[in-house]
Amino acid sequence: MARKFRVVINNKEYIVEVEEIGGSPIVQSVQPVVEKPQVVEKPQKVQTQDVKVEQPKEKPAPKIGGVEVKAPMSGLIVKVHVSEGQQVKRGQKLLVLEAMKMENDIISEHEGTVLRVLVKEGDNVETEQTLLVIG
Repeated sequence: MARKFRVVINNKEYIVEVEEIGGSPIVQSVQPVVEKPQVVEKPQKVQTQDVKVEQPKEKPAPKIGGVEVKAPMSGLIVKVHVSEGQQVKRGQKLLVLEAMKMENDIISEHEGTVLRVLVKEGDNVETEQTLLVIG
C-alpha cells in the first residue's frame, strides 16, 4: 500500500510516495512541487509591561588563596568526605556527586589543607560551581 507525504527540504516542497515492503519504507518517486510564495503578515503592535526578573543569587567565589575544586557537572552532593582544616593528598576522595542516577567521586588533584567546604550533603550544584577550596 503506497502512501503520499508532503516533505519540505531547504524550503522546497516535495510530494513523496512511499510504499511499505517488509516493514521498512522505500521511496518510489519524488515530484518537486512549485514553490508557493510566502505571505508575510505585518506584525501587530502588542502592548507590553515591564517586568522585573530577579536573578538567583549565587554564592560568591571565595577570595582566599588556594585551588578551587569545581563541579564537573550539575547534580546532587551525596557524601562529603572531608572537612575544613583537614589535610588531603593527591588522589584522595573529597566528595560524591550524583548525576543522572550515577555516583561520581570527586578526587583531589592537589595536596594541601581544606580551607573551605562550600557544599553539604543534599545540595544541588551546577556545572563549574566551586565545591571546596584546597590551600
